[in-house]
Amino acid sequence: MMDDAASTDINTSPRKRFHCYLLRSLDPKYPLKTYVGFTTDPIRRLRQHNGELKSGGAKRTARNGRPWQYAAIIDGFQDKVAAMQFEWAWQHTHRSKVFREAVGDDALAKRMKRRRGVKARFDELRVLLGECEPFNSYPLEVYFPEEESHELFCTLLSGNDTDIKQEIRKKICPIDEMPFAEAADIRTKNVQTVNGSWAEMHFDLSSLPAAASTQSQKVNGSWAEMHFNLSLLPTAASTQSRLIGQRRLQSNWALNAVTPQASHFFATSGFNQPADDFEPKEEEAESASVVEESEEAVVKVPAKFKPYPFEYHQEFVVKIDSLTNLGFGIARVDLDEAHYHDDEIAEDNEVDQASKNPKKWVVFVPNVIPGESVRIRIYRNYPTYSDADLIEIIEPSADRVLPKCDLANICGGCQYQHITVDRQRQMKTVQVQELFERLGGMKADEFPSVLPTLGTDEIFGYRSKITPHYDAPMKKKGKKNKDGSYDGIPCEIGPIGFKEKASHRLVDVPYCHIATPAINEALARVRDETRKEAREGKLKKPTKGATLLLRDAGDGVETDHNVYVKTTVKDLVFRFKAGNFFQNNPFMLPKMVDLVVDAATIPSPSGKAMTHLIDCYCGSGLFALGSSSSFQACVGIEVNEMAVEEARENAALNGIENCAFVSASAEAIFDPVTLEGRSDLVVGDFPRETTVVVVDPPRKGCSVEFLEQLNVYKPQRVVYMSCDPATQARDAKYLVSYGYEISKCQSVVIFGIYSGTLR
Repeated sequence: MMDDAASTDINTSPRKRFHCYLLRSLDPKYPLKTYVGFTTDPIRRLRQHNGELKSGGAKRTARNGRPWQYAAIIDGFQDKVAAMQFEWAWQHTHRSKVFREAVGDDALAKRMKRRRGVKARFDELRVLLGECEPFNSYPLEVYFPEEESHELFCTLLSGNDTDIKQEIRKKICPIDEMPFAEAADIRTKNVQTVNGSWAEMHFDLSSLPAAASTQSQKVNGSWAEMHFNLSLLPTAASTQSRLIGQRRLQSNWALNAVTPQASHFFATSGFNQPADDFEPKEEEAESASVVEESEEAVVKVPAKFKPYPFEYHQEFVVKIDSLTNLGFGIARVDLDEAHYHDDEIAEDNEVDQASKNPKKWVVFVPNVIPGESVRIRIYRNYPTYSDADLIEIIEPSADRVLPKCDLANICGGCQYQHITVDRQRQMKTVQVQELFERLGGMKADEFPSVLPTLGTDEIFGYRSKITPHYDAPMKKKGKKNKDGSYDGIPCEIGPIGFKEKASHRLVDVPYCHIATPAINEALARVRDETRKEAREGKLKKPTKGATLLLRDAGDGVETDHNVYVKTTVKDLVFRFKAGNFFQNNPFMLPKMVDLVVDAATIPSPSGKAMTHLIDCYCGSGLFALGSSSSFQACVGIEVNEMAVEEARENAALNGIENCAFVSASAEAIFDPVTLEGRSDLVVGDFPRETTVVVVDPPRKGCSVEFLEQLNVYKPQRVVYMSCDPATQARDAKYLVSYGYEISKCQSVVIFGIYSGTLR
């Protein structure tokens, strides 16, 4: 049993050292091949790279360059995160923000990255150590195993003395004489006792319980409860110790094996008692509780995670500045505060100020409201921003409400159910205004303010179409009999629903609150039928995932894409295939048609009434037919031939004769050759002064070719409907440059954009 002195020695044991390194290939076939990496044991890592050891991930990397030799080893990192940040910056200098700022030219940084060889990597190392924050403030030292490498690095330094802000410490030193070599040598000795703090613990494999034999993969008693992995012990604990416990780390206990808690375990658990006399002690429960806490603390870092500027699952408090048009909160974090003052709330800054300050890093957070102070946890870093999870709401907004749907916080179908409807519509108005100023290049004093967002009272149960998804079913496990039946379960489907926020994983959605009641009633039946078909092996595509369709057309819910359905908008009947595009908010459609008609029929500046209308991207003819009574002639253009046929049928169904529809690319709509059949409805002959063009493009917006052709045609007015204000603002910039003026801008809640969802 250990005494106090032993505990003291354990607490003062040497800490683990962290290094970054540069390898160069000795293979004549690859004279310029190099490799940058991170390790805690350079000697062992080099043996892994050269294939001398069968364990470790490095044994599988860079085989073409073998044999490898160290060109430089950087020592002195205070922790693993700092070393991994340096490694990432060195490996991705062309993407590293601090490196690009240090060289002062993004193009130069990319050219430096494209160069090959030790000299090129040393040139990057010179910049990282001397110019890049925070690396130039670390007490780092560069070790060169060869004098040739040292001279090359010194030559680069002497040629760039004016650029170096921090003196770089460097030394020529054989690997076996470096400060970390002695500790590594101790770990390679195959002895039964261990020097230092482990010897103070009187570790003796002979006193292990009988279950801990060389043939046993598991250990009884408290050892098994602690999932202790003896492979993490120094190899001085003999080869047979590697067979004890589990092969992978399942708790943080081994990392804390030299702490007082571990000492207490060894002292009280009866570990050193013979196997036959082994009896659990009362203190064992306390030891187990320590292990459970440690297990919770262990977090598996994704292999592709980039540790700059934040480490994985780093937490801190931020203040939300605004929301993106996709519903994510924007926080701007001071990198210095985030790393050294995690509990401080980031100050609220304007967008322009944050973009000019390179230390302000953008972080996107879901389920928040501008003005709230929240605790977040980082899970992904990109070159210019990071993604985080919402952990805690510290200062909630007065506009926060409890979502009606229990899945609102994770389901990607709805982004705003935690916000009051009035605040949702206010944010919509502000976002459209900001997008037109920022992406459209409009000045606030020259651009008319966006009118308040127009919506309806139906904030739930309004959507007439949903398309739940399911992933590929599990592989067949059953066997089909001669009578057509199956033994076991041939296929099983996972979640049926929509994607998670910021993820491709699916959320199982048995009930959707924004869909109509009829759809939800049919959804339960469709889900059961789909799962039954999967189990019976009757799915049309049993090895792939698919999308289900539920379209509420008023007289029932249709699930077949190719079946025709009907709906009524302002006394007009529209017939279309259930799977084709048609606006999905029947409560808002009449108001939207009125907005288009009102904007299109405003007299020209000379006082003349508008006489002709061209509906681009017309679909089934909603705007052309809805406006036909206010114009002498209307022409609808659509690239989808099937939709054009539907539009023509809808015109005949409603007895409308002054409308014609053609199938043509929107980029060629003003070419008379594409409009055959009616000489009185050739758009090339329409009077420009009294012609209006209605544009309702897909989410990607209009092509440059279409906008240029529109400029050549020069209609009196353009009415632009869009489901994405960002692309609309981009296209508006082109139209303004052609001489058009924006006279009115109105945001509309057409797809419940701010009644819980975005679309």
